[in-house]
Amino acid sequence: MKVSEFLLRTLEANGVRHIFGNPGTTEIPLVRACEKRRKLKYIVALSEVAAVPMADGYARATRSLGVVNLHVAPGLGNGMGNLYTAGIAGTPLLALIGGQDRRFLHTHPILWGPIEKMAGAVCKAVFALNTRYDAAANVRRALRTALTPPYSPVALICPPDLLEQDIDAPPAAVHAPRPAALDAAETKRLAAFLARAKRPALIAAEDVHWSDAAQAVEELARLLRAPVYVAPYTGVLPVSSAAACYAGYLPPSMKQIVERLAPHDALLFVGGRGFRTTLYSEGRLPQRKAWLGHDASVMAPDGEFELACVADARGALRAVARELGRRKRAAGKQQPLRPAVELPPPQDKLHPTRAIHTLLDQFGAALWLDESGLSTSDVRQWMKLPAGDYLINGSGGIGWGLAAAVGAAIGNPKRQIVAVIGDGSALYASEALWTAAHHATKILLVILSNRRYATLNEAAGRLAGGALDSFTIEPPVIDFGGLATLYDWDYAQASTAAQLDIFLASARRGISRNTVLELKLDPSLKPVTASRHF
Repeated sequence: MKVSEFLLRTLEANGVRHIFGNPGTTEIPLVRACEKRRKLKYIVALSEVAAVPMADGYARATRSLGVVNLHVAPGLGNGMGNLYTAGIAGTPLLALIGGQDRRFLHTHPILWGPIEKMAGAVCKAVFALNTRYDAAANVRRALRTALTPPYSPVALICPPDLLEQDIDAPPAAVHAPRPAALDAAETKRLAAFLARAKRPALIAAEDVHWSDAAQAVEELARLLRAPVYVAPYTGVLPVSSAAACYAGYLPPSMKQIVERLAPHDALLFVGGRGFRTTLYSEGRLPQRKAWLGHDASVMAPDGEFELACVADARGALRAVARELGRRKRAAGKQQPLRPAVELPPPQDKLHPTRAIHTLLDQFGAALWLDESGLSTSDVRQWMKLPAGDYLINGSGGIGWGLAAAVGAAIGNPKRQIVAVIGDGSALYASEALWTAAHHATKILLVILSNRRYATLNEAAGRLAGGALDSFTIEPPVIDFGGLATLYDWDYAQASTAAQLDIFLASARRGISRNTVLELKLDPSLKPVTASRHF
């Protein structure tokens, strides 16, 4: 069989059902071979800027490997920002990069570039199909590496001339190594660490999601009567936000983190790559600290971990819970978790906080993707979503959420998808709307239109003493209704609570077509939890 067929059949054997990509001339052999497959579907995006977050959102929303196809050096360059985001968030992603035809590489043809160096900057490993002799081995190596924790994008360079060559190798599933369970001695040490604490707390991150460990975290928290905080910028909600132990996301400010964690005398970090904060602030965490997860390179946010274990989170936490149960640890009194926040009073203008609260109330069973800037903290304040049903980009950039929602919708065709996106962010990969329309998804895209980069002005207020004119995106006022029409989406708008209620009344049974809901907001009205953003 041809190398292209071997590659696709190997992906199929490993459970891959979709490849997202923006193909060019060098990807023709791959796309042609893909069109002959029944199990595997090639999802065309109109740019790599959209294709990468589609694959990323798909992977996170389905807890599986995402696969994206990028077009040679310029296409890889277009996708690098969101490959960076996938790496920061710890998403298992395989990037199939179209190398230029090797027969005239020595002439530096159009589209030629230092693909290995470029990909190496944002991928944990780079492999290439060099000859028909190493093609099968390198396909398997790339897949195994992508499926091995700690997760991050892996690149596989696929020259089109080699894809057309014949090889004799059987496609098969790879068997990626997994973190082991804790041994008996480590289990006892970790249990003793928690048993000695009077007011312990758990801090959860992405490893909990990929290990399917949400229930194990929540069970241990109940046993300890301990809260579960989510590490800043965690890309997937690791535990249910409706659980009694859920204490919310920690703010991306070291000073505020220290204040939130001050009542606790011991901290158990479950996964993650440390605290990702935004603006510099001082703060020390003198508490005893322990960690378990996938990435052995993680360092404690202050000092050293008293105990650190590379382990499967679900198995490790259940073993620790059993050990604590045998010790009959006396549970302390449950501490208050999410602080209560009052909604702003009703008014004629549409307040962003009340709008978010209303949407969460109606679409509480939906899968949410959030890139709403300052309103993100409002979403987290009131959401009561199952583990895994709330996604953010995780890297602090913007331009991921809209396209990621399309990937999530393709991976979950029977679920309602809600994407709440700031108006500036919605412009980064708006071409993803075409892919959604082409595949008849049913996404509710909520655009918070305040005609400002409000998040940057919040930062400017702290760094520069006030808002900056450069962060205003009017005039002209962007016509999101025209954008919806361009891509064959339904469109609605609301600038008052009454108008929002009218729209929601018409959507009681869900969204039957892709719909843009533009909430036209007064830029002077800030989300009530905006101070938590930095």
